[in-house]
Amino acid sequence: MKRDAQPTSNPATRPAPAILTVQQVADLLQIPKSSIYEKTRVRRGGAPPLPCRRVGKYLRFFDNEVMEWLVGLPQNRLVQQKRESQRSRNS
Repeated sequence: MKRDAQPTSNPATRPAPAILTVQQVADLLQIPKSSIYEKTRVRRGGAPPLPCRRVGKYLRFFDNEVMEWLVGLPQNRLVQQKRESQRSRNS
């Protein structure tokens, strides 16, 4: 092995992501706790489910996965229309 080679990433030395409870995710997203449970279920044709891990009977979430899920959601059509109309006015 070369001495000047860059070290590879080791999962054991990386900082662990924050683990959130259902209540913490509900507070973060500012929605009811019941909506969090609903959004973890797989639905046909809808938005992707909120990623979670089951620890016994409890659900746990990684903070980075929650934020990636939120950013990946499709925008509301009204928001899209408003942005398109603003762009057309500015052009």
